Amino acid sequence: MKALIEKQILEWKEELAKQVKTKDQAEKVLADANRTILMIEGGIQAQVNLLQKIESESQQSGTVDLTKSPKQARSSS
Repeated sequence: MKALIEKQILEWKEELAKQVKTKDQAEKVLADANRTILMIEGGIQAQVNLLQKIESESQQSGTVDLTKSPKQARSSS
């Protein structure tokens, strides 16, 4: 009986170690995914802000011909 209980305890300890390792790996994946999501959201926000700035400048100065380089736009003014 004692040997059976000791065997069961050993099996549970092994399973516990396995589950803790699995949980640690999952937490690392979650942390990586959260970091990636934050970077993507930051990139989106930066592009939205840039777009709003471009639109604001365009409204203040009239229309902007995006097909011309900055030098061409200055020389034709």
